[in-house]
Amino acid sequence: MGKLPDYLQVYKSPSQLEGVRVIAYIAVADMGSAQFNVLGNVAYSQEAGGYADTVLKTPSEFYADSQCPLIINAGLFYGAKKGDKTFYYSQNLVVRDGKLLAPNQNYYSKDWVTLWYPTLGAFCLMKDGTYRTTWTYFTSDKKNYCYPAPAPNNINTAPLQVPSSAFPLGAQELDAVTAIGGVGVLLHGGQIKNTYVEEMLDVSATTNQPRTAIGITADKKMVLFVCEGRNMTEGVPGLSTAKVAAVLKALGCIEALNLDGGGSSCMLVNGKETIKGSDGKQRKVLTAVGLR
Repeated sequence: MGKLPDYLQVYKSPSQLEGVRVIAYIAVADMGSAQFNVLGNVAYSQEAGGYADTVLKTPSEFYADSQCPLIINAGLFYGAKKGDKTFYYSQNLVVRDGKLLAPNQNYYSKDWVTLWYPTLGAFCLMKDGTYRTTWTYFTSDKKNYCYPAPAPNNINTAPLQVPSSAFPLGAQELDAVTAIGGVGVLLHGGQIKNTYVEEMLDVSATTNQPRTAIGITADKKMVLFVCEGRNMTEGVPGLSTAKVAAVLKALGCIEALNLDGGGSSCMLVNGKETIKGSDGKQRKVLTAVGLR
């Protein structure tokens, strides 16, 4: 896959992880030298005061634009028509250069009658230079709070109160330089969390699927993980989020976040594909993580 920067190493996994046949790749970057970037336009910019002219891109297009030697897909998104144009909205947090460009989605409903207000996961480079996962909520007073634990929502119970500066406990305004939201905190404080129930996003967490994840070790090595799935290679189903969490913990991660998976899962090394995407081709996405 060509020459890599000194700060970056890429490994192909053994043929089995957590008792499942896999095709997976793990990139390890020394963040003393590498730079963590969230690529892509997002649908709403508070600073611009309106909708951005957003487009979806394949990971290869992100590579062509950025030349980042390592790229993975990132957060969830959706499209909506406004007149004759489609605008794409990030469902997940995007922070770039200390500016909040998109918050995590702050509601969930199955029938648009009953509403829940989950706190969603994020992976952040903080202004003090540390990396951590957290759970965030963008409140009606336009403040983006983060919490040391998620609001304990569950689709099988009544909705909890709207998150605020007082709920859940330990709220602080998010003070991040770079951040990406995702679909389930996997590790926090060195412990497996796997909070897909509380975060209320349907990512088929308990079944084996293609997955993408990001984590950090205690010595500031960033670990980017991707695995193939849905039998694009015969007998390779993918992994559950619990199994991805176990793999990342075994690799030494103390914080980790599950990103968009399924047909979006992709890792490029010097622009070259690693896994076979389950769409049979690269899916266009709104955001990507790039290391340079």
